Amino acid sequence: MVIIIKAKRWFDKTYGNTYHSVQVYKNGKLIGTQPMTYGYGDAYMQSAFDVMQRKGIFKKTGEKMKSGTDKDYYGFMMWQRENRKKLLVFVDDVPRMKDLDKDYTNKAKIKKVV
Repeated sequence: MVIIIKAKRWFDKTYGNTYHSVQVYKNGKLIGTQPMTYGYGDAYMQSAFDVMQRKGIFKKTGEKMKSGTDKDYYGFMMWQRENRKKLLVFVDDVPRMKDLDKDYTNKAKIKKVV
């Protein structure tokens, strides 16, 4: 199994907020998307994880660790560390809000971050 996460981020200079959108592929087939969502940094990874949970790739238990961290997401982060060759993440910082939900096959430079 190979998972590809394609994310786009947009920074709203007026209000100082960051938004992202995500597409998730499994073995080359699009399995789900997350349209424009608030979240800075690598919040797109949480959105991608939510897509994968909805599709049954990772189970959803709803359990929390003592620290309050979501146990399912922590497990995904550990899986990511152990399976680096099975996960590709591409992030594109776009200049306009309307570019968040446009086709992901545009000619913009995409940075591989994982």
